[in-house]
Amino acid sequence: MNFFKALIETCKGTGVFIKLLSQSAGRALWHLVLLAVISSLFILLCSYSGMNADLDEIFGRLEANFGNIIVDGNGVRPQNTNRQNSLLLADNRFRVNYIPSVEKDKLPEIDAGEVNMGFLWTPVMLCSWIKTGDDKFLLIPYAYCSGELLPAVSKDRSAVIPYIKTNTSLKHKLFCQFSALNWQALRDYCKSTYISVSFLGNLFGTIFQVLFFVTMFSFILNLSGNSGKPVLKYRERFVIGVYASFPPVLIASFFPAFDLPFLSFNSVYVICFSIYLIIVFTRLQLDLNLQTADKLK
Repeated sequence: MNFFKALIETCKGTGVFIKLLSQSAGRALWHLVLLAVISSLFILLCSYSGMNADLDEIFGRLEANFGNIIVDGNGVRPQNTNRQNSLLLADNRFRVNYIPSVEKDKLPEIDAGEVNMGFLWTPVMLCSWIKTGDDKFLLIPYAYCSGELLPAVSKDRSAVIPYIKTNTSLKHKLFCQFSALNWQALRDYCKSTYISVSFLGNLFGTIFQVLFFVTMFSFILNLSGNSGKPVLKYRERFVIGVYASFPPVLIASFFPAFDLPFLSFNSVYVICFSIYLIIVFTRLQLDLNLQTADKLK
């Protein structure tokens, strides 16, 4: 059975699952990948316009507060030096901090409140940061004055400023991840990064979650014949579990796509999959019992 027929039939009802028993595990996995691609594209397309508007607002406020980004012998600096050095954006979820000098200043409380990510800007480095634990941050350099390429690195709070001091200096040339160091180029870079990270994150997250729960339920659930022995092999249970995930994945995709409240993709998928799989196994038990009865006549 091809992918689209399997998708349509599993969404229409449970009668198709007796036919899907003959599908190979490899074909079921390939169909799962196709479903994850469709789900991830759907979520990305539906959420992109909102993300695009948010980024436009964020970078508009950054430009209004800091002015243009100036690159000269004194490093990477804001045009407006008399404005706020700390700016809270995106409904208080994202913070930008400008530190005029890493020689004199210590790291401000960049993660105050509920903030878990932001930009850290110094004359020798512009990087994004993501909080990964208590007093622990992932630093992703975008533009920096250094004698070597700097990869993303995880640092404790107390080590952030020493790391910048050790690895950057105005004596070195400026490395930049994008074509020009200005707000427009940085905004475009963030948009393209969001597209890649969002799509791949949803894709692999969906595949991993489905395989995890399908594998788990394949061990737990089974059907039994009159002898009390299992009538389905593990491969068949696995295949049925994969195809039983199709409607739950589609339903769960609407929650992140339209930013629906209260429930996440993961919770909706688990609830729908658990219920639907029990219904499917019950229907299979009835169909297999009928086949056994017909053979005994």
